[in-house]
Amino acid sequence: MTQNEKRDAIVKRVLEAQLAPAQIVDLSVTEDKDVDGEPILNITVVFEAENDRLDPSQVLGLIRHLRGPLHEIGSDLFPILSFMTSEEAADAAA
Repeated sequence: MTQNEKRDAIVKRVLEAQLAPAQIVDLSVTEDKDVDGEPILNITVVFEAENDRLDPSQVLGLIRHLRGPLHEIGSDLFPILSFMTSEEAADAAA
């Protein structure tokens, strides 16, 4: 398993655990740079949830839950999360 595959698996595992009962439909994890040119981990989450809404209290701590496991595999890039419903993702792809 490559470093990126490990990273992606960790991100998926953490998000699935923390956002349940919402379902992760698609997940994109890419290395990028923020507006200041600093390296980041850009994470786009496509989800399905009741009323197309995630529980804000579950979303609030996601960065904290991701940082430790990512650090353990040597990834110190700060995770930036964005979320969209399946319908929003389909519209964006059109």
